[in-house]
Amino acid sequence: MMYTQCPQCLTIQSLSLEQLRGSRGILKCCHCSAPFDALARISETETIAGENSANASLLPWDPDQDSKAGFWGLGVCVCLLLFIAQLIYFEGYAFTQNAKMRPFLVALCDQIACRLPVYKNTAKFNIVGSFNPTPDNNYEFHAAISNQAALSQAYPNVRLVLLAFSGKPFAARVFQPQDYLPEVLRATLMKPDATTEISLRIAAPKTAIGGTSFEIVD
Repeated sequence: MMYTQCPQCLTIQSLSLEQLRGSRGILKCCHCSAPFDALARISETETIAGENSANASLLPWDPDQDSKAGFWGLGVCVCLLLFIAQLIYFEGYAFTQNAKMRPFLVALCDQIACRLPVYKNTAKFNIVGSFNPTPDNNYEFHAAISNQAALSQAYPNVRLVLLAFSGKPFAARVFQPQDYLPEVLRATLMKPDATTEISLRIAAPKTAIGGTSFEIVD
């Protein structure tokens, strides 16, 4: 005596060699009357026939479903890694300069021991100052720079332009942090809401100074 199982209603029924020969392996379920291939779920015992019901439709020459799922998962992971690599390559610096994402990136780098580029947003700096003559007939440029960003950032460059009485510029210079900061501050960052005062001595030019302008530049 042998057993098989209906794939539709999962009813286990017995069968004989005569039934298999006469029907060429195609039986009709005694419960739901659905025709099915008895050889696909054949077993010598009733218990084994029931246990094999989940895998009965998978024949030795059929593709392994688990392997196919594994290949799909691997492909998704590879595509995701390629996408992240492209994002870092093309937008990596801009991404690190995003004020909203910056705290999360800092926390991530603390975990994986990486270093982010220094945050820099010149639009968040404010500068006010004056340009006045000194008793020795030179000039002094005095200014206060404040960081209005929510993050610490590198000290900015300051551009000073001298104007003739006609209003046209005749001299200009960009002062970098090492030009106006004391040595102890040159390797530090400017904290949020911090203000730094600078004072620079400017030698009197040959052209009479009719005005000045100054601004924060990259």
